[in-house]
Amino acid sequence: MKTPLPVAACGRLRRPVAACGRLRRPVAGFTLVELMVAMTIGLVLALVISLSMLQMGRQSRVVSANSSAQVNAQLALSLIDLSARAAGAGLFNSGKPICRSFNAWHAGSVKSDGAPLMPARIVDGGAAGASDRLVFSSFDAVGPLSGLPVLTAMANPADGIVVPDAGALAASDLAIVGVPDGTVPCTLFQLSAAPSAGAGAAACGSNASQCQTLAHASGGDFNAPGGTFTTEPRYGFEAVAPVVGPAVVMRVGSAFRQPGYRVLCNTLVSYNAFADSPSCSAAPLGFGGGANALASDVVLMHAQYGISAATDNIVTDWVDAKTVAGVNWAAPAAGDIARIKAVRVVLVTRSKEPASDLVTAASCTNGGGVVNTGPCSFDDAQAPAIDLSGVAVPAGRSWRNYRYRVHQAVIPLRNVIWGH
Repeated sequence: MKTPLPVAACGRLRRPVAACGRLRRPVAGFTLVELMVAMTIGLVLALVISLSMLQMGRQSRVVSANSSAQVNAQLALSLIDLSARAAGAGLFNSGKPICRSFNAWHAGSVKSDGAPLMPARIVDGGAAGASDRLVFSSFDAVGPLSGLPVLTAMANPADGIVVPDAGALAASDLAIVGVPDGTVPCTLFQLSAAPSAGAGAAACGSNASQCQTLAHASGGDFNAPGGTFTTEPRYGFEAVAPVVGPAVVMRVGSAFRQPGYRVLCNTLVSYNAFADSPSCSAAPLGFGGGANALASDVVLMHAQYGISAATDNIVTDWVDAKTVAGVNWAAPAAGDIARIKAVRVVLVTRSKEPASDLVTAASCTNGGGVVNTGPCSFDDAQAPAIDLSGVAVPAGRSWRNYRYRVHQAVIPLRNVIWGH
């Protein structure tokens, strides 16, 4: 039997493996350099994946927040639309506005001293980029489109008001007395007792048994003491100074509604413009004075009147609540109030978080040539100009670091159109 050659000899001699015996190969492994390279690649991949997941999470939060803001803005426009559809109910007598201004007292304080009384009233924001305010007025009462004529002249503003028939009026009801198409203020009052017969019968002729006196003694929530208002008219059947007429009484019902809308702390809020004084605090965000938050991230609201000719209901122009072509639309005359047949509203919402780049164009010019510092709204030459340059942003950011969306609506004033 042959003895196998040593392994060293097998490396020098060309012999079959069987002749050299079984060779032992060294065990293969990773060097320290290879391990460090693998660990570095793994850490880089983990970092990339983590950053991608963080970015996706941030984008998801932004999309969710922006989507919520858009939905809230649309819901807010729906609420404005509902208020506008009720606007003007009870404010017209035989197709004419009962008055252009009114006196009102509530809970011990003056709520209106000759302020405009309009189905829809826009208060212009004034400065560029400032939001407008929108206030609607309507009565709760359901009744005829014409008022009850005042039959006798009032010797003083606190006298009872004599009418031919009290209709549905009852104690504690609210009513308003005024001269349709007149220039003197109406007066909102509350019946301090049930309508009574007898007084003023001489003015009723054959209807003496039906004549009713509407008492409105001072006191309570709505009847002011004498001397409260700048102008306190004495109403009557005809205008014989100092009495104004021909006056009518319209039943208001149990409540006088003036739903208002405005932007506070980048939030659209609703409130009762007749009784509330809305306010907000930014840090932490909170609202007071009767303000109800409707939609967040609203940075601007503009509104305009849609006006027609005096003889029809076709809207031919859109105007801001300021003097336009010689007409003061901030406090229009009775004849001009009747020309307001619609309102259109623009809400501008903003993304919650800024982008690192300037993602919004510096300006936009609509089809009618209106130049906006921000996005465009309506496409006609009378569209409201949007200016976002003054919108508050965090330090180190520009208004252009945010994305914006414009929500708009055109709302006809149905009660005005039907009462025309």
